[in-house]
Amino acid sequence: MKELNPNHPVTREVHDHWHKLCALALHKLGVSKVTISSADIEAFSRKWAGRNGQDGAITVQPKGDLLTLELVNGDDAAELARKAGGLPV
Repeated sequence: MKELNPNHPVTREVHDHWHKLCALALHKLGVSKVTISSADIEAFSRKWAGRNGQDGAITVQPKGDLLTLELVNGDDAAELARKAGGLPV
């Protein structure tokens, strides 16, 4: 999974904090460990890939003191990145 919009201010802000976001997600889920296999990665790619072959993506939306992470399919990810100026139209 790559950053579709690396120059967007939100992407730049969270880029070096991925480990903190993962830790907070695990905490919110009530677990201290998640094991990921190659089969998990393949299943993710099959489920979330877009028609254009783009992997699914995580969007990050700040609003006030909230930060919302959302998993979107590859087509939606590409469209959101285009709207935010990260991909050519």
